[in-house]
Amino acid sequence: IGVSAHNAAEALAAEAAGADYLGCGAVYPTGTKKDTSVIGTEGLKAIRAATRLPFVGIGGITLANYSEVLAAGANGAAVVSAILSADDIKGTVQQFIELSL
Repeated sequence: IGVSAHNAAEALAAEAAGADYLGCGAVYPTGTKKDTSVIGTEGLKAIRAATRLPFVGIGGITLANYSEVLAAGANGAAVVSAILSADDIKGTVQQFIELSL
């Protein structure tokens, strides 16, 4: 069961309620949702410090900033625009995979 978390308190509440993993963000400004607040990589670090649950960063993640998301403690990312707007979708996905290894 996945739950969205925007801060450490929400992550802890989700964990206590039985969540299996978290989607955390928006990490960066994103065009897919206009009504989100940005938590940045500092927000991801606070969530990592608060919970052992696996989580993915979401929101504004690109090949250029994905390594920062991983370095902040995320186990991966939910990516939409960076893939769907790519000229080479397959190649872009492969690059994300390589950065994850």
